[in-house]
Amino acid sequence: MVTGECSSGTIRTTFAAVPHRGTVFAAKATLVAAVMYVLTLLSCSTAYVVGDATLPEGRYAQGDPLPALFGIAASFAVAAVLGLAVGTLVRHSAGAVTTVIGLLLLPSLFGPLFGNAERWIAGLSPAATLEKLTQTSDAAADTVGGLGPWPSLLLVAAGAAGASLAAMLLLRRRDV
Repeated sequence: MVTGECSSGTIRTTFAAVPHRGTVFAAKATLVAAVMYVLTLLSCSTAYVVGDATLPEGRYAQGDPLPALFGIAASFAVAAVLGLAVGTLVRHSAGAVTTVIGLLLLPSLFGPLFGNAERWIAGLSPAATLEKLTQTSDAAADTVGGLGPWPSLLLVAAGAAGASLAAMLLLRRRDV
C-alpha cells in the first residue's frame, strides 16, 4: 500500500490531496487491518467448518473455536499493519517483504540458539502467538514461552504499534 506508491511517485499526489501524512498513514493502517481481519476471519471460519465436517468425530481434541478464530484474525491484521509500517520505513517492496518475513520467523528459528532463553525469545514471535491461538500441540510452554495467547498477541501488537509510530514520525519528516 505504500511501497508501490513510493516507487511510482503517486505518493506525491496522495500527500497533495491530504497534506497530513499521519492521517494518510492512519487511514491506510485502518484499511489494511480491517480488510485483513475480515478476510482472515471468513477464511478461518470456512476452514474450521470444512475441517469439522471432514474429520472423524471424537478422534481429535477440539478447543473452543471462537476465541481462536477472532485471535487468529487479529494476529493477521497486526501482521498486516506491521508490514505497512515496515513498507513505510523502507520504501522498497522487496526490502519490506524480506524484513517482515524476518521479523515474523526469525525469533522462532533462532530461539533454540539461546539455551534457557529460547522460550522467551521464540515466544515473542508472531508465529508462536499463532501456535498458541490455534491451540496446536507445538504450543508447549517450553518452546513458545509462558505467556498465554492473548498477552502474546498484545505484545506483538505493541511491537507493530511501535513500528507504526516510527513510520509515522519518519513519514512526517521525510521528503517524498
